[in-house]
Amino acid sequence: MSIDNENPYAAPSETSDLASDSLYPNDLATRGERFAGALIDGIIMLPVVLGAGMVLGFGMVAAGIDPQSLAFQVLASVIGGLLGVAAFLAINGYLLATKGQTVGKLVMKTQILSDSTNSLVPFGRLVLLRYVPLWIASAIPFIGNFVGIIDGLAIFRENRKCIHDEIAGTKVIKLRG
Repeated sequence: MSIDNENPYAAPSETSDLASDSLYPNDLATRGERFAGALIDGIIMLPVVLGAGMVLGFGMVAAGIDPQSLAFQVLASVIGGLLGVAAFLAINGYLLATKGQTVGKLVMKTQILSDSTNSLVPFGRLVLLRYVPLWIASAIPFIGNFVGIIDGLAIFRENRKCIHDEIAGTKVIKLRG
């Protein structure tokens, strides 16, 4: 830190990194914290998705669509997927947009930040890059069954990032306090 030689009362000319460190700590969340947050999110989503799926299935049968038909399978996948996305965003959208957190991350005191700027990721970019690619890949027959497993196993690398973090340029940090 240097002081202006002409004015001994001048403010220091160099800035400290302490302010940014306290606002956006760089401590990565542990694998356990990330797993627990995802588990909490899954437990919250499970009854919503199962309930919506049952209502959708009964509604399609009541509409006369044969449950054994390809049309039933395609409609159930597309409509069910859209309902799942809507439920996820209804439950987590506000927290993602304002705090970079899902309910599980809020409970676990972790947060999603941009890997390059250590700041919150704009909501649209966060959803489009972090979630949509995996939602689409998961909908692909056969391959989709393995997408979530591969994404989750990537966390065992040194940087503790899942594939969706790599795609979106994000990281999950633990919050202080």
